[in-house]
Amino acid sequence: MGKAINLFLMDDTADGRLKCTIKGRSGIIFRIPRKDLDVSKSREELNRDGVYFLLGEEDGREKIYVGQAAGRKNGKGILERLSEHDRKKIFWSEAIVFTTSDNSFGPTELNWLENKFCNMAIEAARYEVVNGNEPPPGNVSEEKESELKEQVEFAKLILGAIGYKIFEPPKKILPPVESGEKIFYLSRKIKALDRTINAQMKRTPTGYKVLAGSDVSPLESGNISSKPKDFRRSEKVVNDKLIEDLEFNSSSTAAEFVLGTNANGKTSWKTKDGVQLKDLQ
Repeated sequence: MGKAINLFLMDDTADGRLKCTIKGRSGIIFRIPRKDLDVSKSREELNRDGVYFLLGEEDGREKIYVGQAAGRKNGKGILERLSEHDRKKIFWSEAIVFTTSDNSFGPTELNWLENKFCNMAIEAARYEVVNGNEPPPGNVSEEKESELKEQVEFAKLILGAIGYKIFEPPKKILPPVESGEKIFYLSRKIKALDRTINAQMKRTPTGYKVLAGSDVSPLESGNISSKPKDFRRSEKVVNDKLIEDLEFNSSSTAAEFVLGTNANGKTSWKTKDGVQLKDLQ
């Protein structure tokens, strides 16, 4: 049986604030860019109790902070907590807020949800979880736990539908197997990382395909072209690994994607015997 998700573009733009609901469910998910905190002060739902996720990038890594906010005596809740993070935490660029239309999350529910979401994010390993300590789960009855698990599934469904696979483990990566198709290899020591970046590629009738399982350097210079730059920020790259094959129209663009800097693909890619791509073209 299908589900209809209601997506409301609060600012009439795809990259602005977003409100997500499902008819008959009390849960509400908001996406709020950090720059839009001030214009969100009039939203009554954001002064309720809830759980939130701060998302952003720092040092070439996607990061997440999982937190909770309870209502205060001044009538303010989640948004006040986000404003405090705006003054302190540096890395985040947007917040995901999970609350309810009936404000039914009390301290017990918040503790359980915060602990659950934090551990789910750690297990999925798509983001680096920057919570200093694991939030305590608190004590809930089995009846309440059953209700909260339904709320967790609601949040996962909404987040997945709007493109946030925070709690979904990446697909398993199988190493490439050489058969009739020749595989080319790129291996380069990055001094700033103190490790070697290794990647694999094969030629196709239409271009050059970097294979799943390849390393992707988290460092990036400002002179790479737009296509590899965009792909480096896509969900196809998880924890500096490519999780799906990606095709480029030139070997150099493929090398740029892997290394994060300008590169000559004809000399960077080699067979397992060390023969450069240029010598086979």
